[in-house]
Amino acid sequence: MAVCLIDQDVLKSNVCGYSLGSINRIFLANYDEVSATAIDTTSGQVVTAITMADGARYYKIDPARNSASWTDELVVEDSGAKYRTQTVNFNVIGSYTKELADVVDALSLGKYNVVLEKNDGTYVMLGRNAGLEATVVTVGGSDDNSTVNGIQATLVANTAEVALPLNEAAIAVVKGQ
Repeated sequence: MAVCLIDQDVLKSNVCGYSLGSINRIFLANYDEVSATAIDTTSGQVVTAITMADGARYYKIDPARNSASWTDELVVEDSGAKYRTQTVNFNVIGSYTKELADVVDALSLGKYNVVLEKNDGTYVMLGRNAGLEATVVTVGGSDDNSTVNGIQATLVANTAEVALPLNEAAIAVVKGQ
């Protein structure tokens, strides 16, 4: 449900100390295997439940240090139409094996529901109503480290919903608990 009227203060954090917005882990589920998600809107929008198809699960990606980022950007067309573009970028370091080749194909051709585990212990879901698809999947490597040895990927979706945080019950489904 869209929230069209602001109804709360948005204040500067009073937390003193270092703050990094980095992503610890990325979880991907095949979009068609996420059967349903429930949202509680009583105290702000939050994903409270995730239902997976039989045998389906979220797959973990440990991105290379400082390589993962995400955005959820408002886009306004010349016609006045508005929507959001959700984007996730990440690198995975590793040897190019037959297993990695299969992952490259899957990332290149699949559609995904994405959950990000942030370093502050919170989780955010992208692609709930429109799965993210690859716009870039690059495999490379070099002896002098001028190219990332592994995969570089960008997943994108246009959607009519802002990225949403998850509560503990939804996080447990993502983590397979």
